[in-house]
Amino acid sequence: MDFGTVPVVISQLGGANWLTAVELVRDHPGMYLELSTASIIFAIRVAIAEIPERTLFGSDAPYGDPVLARAAVERVTRPGEIRDRVLGGTLAELLGL
Repeated sequence: MDFGTVPVVISQLGGANWLTAVELVRDHPGMYLELSTASIIFAIRVAIAEIPERTLFGSDAPYGDPVLARAAVERVTRPGEIRDRVLGGTLAELLGL
């Protein structure tokens, strides 16, 4: 079986291995990185800077706080296309919406 066209999402920013997760997604076009439970704001900043078109907003609700997770994305991005993609545009595209 070949699953080469199936997108793969690494969730929770890869946990403690967030830098490896960013590099892995950067190097594999069919992969995406979801940002929930990020332990440091720097990790979110790096992920969005490295792979803005394949970074997905996530909050890990009900365990995480969606307002704080959104504020973190807004803190490291400027208003505009990249922020809009991270906060939902990329996921909508991925789902064909």
